[in-house]
Amino acid sequence: MYNLVRRNIFFTYLLILFPAALITGPFIPEIISFLFFIVFFKFFKVHNKNFFKNKIILFLILYYFYLLIISFFKIEILEILSDQFYYFRFIIFSLVIYYLIKENKNILNYLGYCFLIIFVLLISDVSIQFFFGKNSLGMENITTNRHSGVFGDELILGSYLSRFFPLLIGLIYINEHFKFKTILISFICSLAVWGVFITGERTAFGLIFVSLFFIFLKKDLRKILAINVFFILFFLVVLSYFNKSQRYRMFIEPIQQMTLLTDKFLNKYKDVAEQYPKIENKKFYIFSSHHQSHYKTAIEMFKDNILFGVGPEQFRVKCKLEKYAIESDPCSTHPHNYLIQVLSETGIIGLFFYLTVLTFVLFKIIRTTNLDQYKNVKDINYFIYLSILINLWPFFPSGNLFNNWLSFILYFPLGIYLYTIDYKNDRI
Repeated sequence: MYNLVRRNIFFTYLLILFPAALITGPFIPEIISFLFFIVFFKFFKVHNKNFFKNKIILFLILYYFYLLIISFFKIEILEILSDQFYYFRFIIFSLVIYYLIKENKNILNYLGYCFLIIFVLLISDVSIQFFFGKNSLGMENITTNRHSGVFGDELILGSYLSRFFPLLIGLIYINEHFKFKTILISFICSLAVWGVFITGERTAFGLIFVSLFFIFLKKDLRKILAINVFFILFFLVVLSYFNKSQRYRMFIEPIQQMTLLTDKFLNKYKDVAEQYPKIENKKFYIFSSHHQSHYKTAIEMFKDNILFGVGPEQFRVKCKLEKYAIESDPCSTHPHNYLIQVLSETGIIGLFFYLTVLTFVLFKIIRTTNLDQYKNVKDINYFIYLSILINLWPFFPSGNLFNNWLSFILYFPLGIYLYTIDYKNDRI
């Protein structure tokens, strides 16, 4: 019994520190997920009778086997064994989170403290880099209008902040130990918008505002966020006015890439634009000519493989084929949009899984919008639904859906959700 308690404490620390581990890159999170296998065997031994009764777990297992089956028909066997076969580790990762929280509910409070400290430290650090050119560790800016703080040349700080933002708000929301909770939530909202804005990551910036919109819809948060959103917008207008470089990066360049601005207007930003292509053909592009080229290539793949797609993570391989490379810039590691990636790489059947999840979380968000807060563990579910929605958002440019780092961020809140639906207090 003593050894079991010590082991659970060890893995509890690993779970609480996991958000910090993600800052270091994929290596340490992969080691932690590997160690979680030890916990999983204990979990399965205790809960094996109910393991296949949970509809969410069954859905995830079915999804995994679908990816595995189409991989065997579409992908080289060595690539399957080195990557696709081990996708099940993310499901196990969520199950271990569920098991550990069930053993110690206080983990939710500790995670709230951990995320809050991480957000404050990361945003403080990148703010130093923004104002002084170097962060607290002496790491310099990659470009004049993109800042990544401790992430270095990996420009993903904004992604990290925006994707964990709803979960942080949820953990604060249910934590009885946080005093002046509404003020703290308001402060974190402002801090997160500022932090993501100065990273220069436009998709992350859009995701933050999507999150704020849905948080604003929640009945008991509307009043404090109404004032807060007005303050945030006013602050961004002032900051953009006085910082021409950031204004160009976040607002002007995206419109320019869609060829919606005249050369005369763009000439005003020559001093801050590191480069922007002179496009003779002034036709409209979806986000940019590069994005549109990738999207068209992916759609061609889908047309050729409607049911099952070309296989997970195979866009990077198939885009080199002449029959798909119909544009001037067809190739990348992924199509840069989740919806299009799902279509091209997993087909109509894969799209069914994707849309099922989106429909489920949207339905739950709408259903729980008008519920009041009363310090119940299940109250975090609204923010977990929002977190999953943000991480699968189909309308912005995105990373690789099957990327390890992004997958850990996606499956992390799912583990908490598995615990809340098993929590012995009916709420939602």
